[in-house]
Amino acid sequence: GCQSCHTVPGVVGANGLVGPPLAGIASRSYIAGVLPNAPDNMLAWIRDPKSVDPKTAMPNVGVTPSDARHIAAYLYTLK
Repeated sequence: GCQSCHTVPGVVGANGLVGPPLAGIASRSYIAGVLPNAPDNMLAWIRDPKSVDPKTAMPNVGVTPSDARHIAAYLYTLK
């Protein structure tokens, strides 16, 4: 899960230091520094990060479309 690499506010044990902290992600202008922060872009990033940025360290973890929508909805609460 996300907590392996990211610090996620409100999630016990989510203290990963590989990726950026997810606090405030809903207020950021860009996702991964390359995509304007919009719901469709967030879904694309969550589902297949390498298709957005082939050099990203974020792996494709096989998130389903339904799970991607749930993850994105949660991330957009992190203002």
